[in-house]
Amino acid sequence: MNSFIITDEQIARVIGAVLADELSRRFNRHFDFLTIATWSGETKFGHEGLGLDDDERRVCLRRAASFFGLDPAYFDAHSVNTISETAQAISGKVRDRLEYFSFKSAARGDEKAECRHRADEIFQDAAAAANIFYGRRRLLSFVAPHSLLGFELTILTPNLQGIESIDARGMTPDQLSATLAYGDVLVATPTLWRYMMRENLASPDNTMAVSFGEAMAPDLGVDMRKAGFGVLRELYGSTEAGLTGWRDAPTEPFILFDHWRREGDRVVRAAPNGEERPAPAMDFFEWSGERSFVLSGRRDGAVQIGAVNVQPDDVARQLLQHPAINECAVKASRSGDGVMRLMAHIVLKKDRKPDDQTARDIDAWCRTGLRQQERPRIYQFHEKLPK
Repeated sequence: MNSFIITDEQIARVIGAVLADELSRRFNRHFDFLTIATWSGETKFGHEGLGLDDDERRVCLRRAASFFGLDPAYFDAHSVNTISETAQAISGKVRDRLEYFSFKSAARGDEKAECRHRADEIFQDAAAAANIFYGRRRLLSFVAPHSLLGFELTILTPNLQGIESIDARGMTPDQLSATLAYGDVLVATPTLWRYMMRENLASPDNTMAVSFGEAMAPDLGVDMRKAGFGVLRELYGSTEAGLTGWRDAPTEPFILFDHWRREGDRVVRAAPNGEERPAPAMDFFEWSGERSFVLSGRRDGAVQIGAVNVQPDDVARQLLQHPAINECAVKASRSGDGVMRLMAHIVLKKDRKPDDQTARDIDAWCRTGLRQQERPRIYQFHEKLPK
């Protein structure tokens, strides 16, 4: 069926996002949305394009192959020089047989980051999302398509619906306002929705707003409705388990999709092949019925910063490697505009002064040693750590 075909252009879009993520994750090379939006199928890997060295190219191509269920070493014996050549090579391998997808968790630990899923279960998730997107005319996306939910929602779901999917990451809010049309659906994380609300994004009638990746605050939902979005959908899932539930408003409980059921305090997937399998439980659920629940915190202590799971204790351990820091504790807090951020509480070594220069030195060190979402936004110095 054509609805299950992933085009070369879509594969290229995924590869571009995979490259950006892997370069950030493994080599501390960061690219903003506007830069990534300029990448095309003709973008070269070498000095005339992304400027990848041999190690970066090898690692990125291994990730691209693994994403589509191929042997990670596939490109070790196949020479490709552009994103388009890579997409065509992958398309040729998966056109007739696509069994698995592999996604990386946003957690820091690379050894536990990769999660492999059967392709039929990923399409099952996308079909469930397509049911609650029914009637939309186009899908516009402000998110990268390489995460599990990003791929399901912005590549597979519009394919199943037979509608156009537009990568809007290169658009300004003004351009997006001019592009949105009656019947569209726009997908973004709550952090990006807050940015668009601050920039006065305006929506025409009968436009749907979809969010995922972090909790949607009630005040943000109110602002989105005031901006003209008549329908809100918040989706819940994880890289480890897949797409699990949805709701219409931040004040309502999530509802399980039909291929999930409650079993005690956990959820069980009814897979397309007839198997039933409990899902890894990433969050605590508070049930208000057999199929409705609210979230009551992560089981692993992670917090979500810009839709990326961050471990504050891990960040603190990283900061302790700085030569000026004797003790450190990192906590998450919500700023006045509703954005979650990290605050570092620091006890300096005796020969260092708690002044602006020290804070700037630590922040510069963090920019080279930590991912963007892991960097504290506030540094507080203490003689001893507060309780």
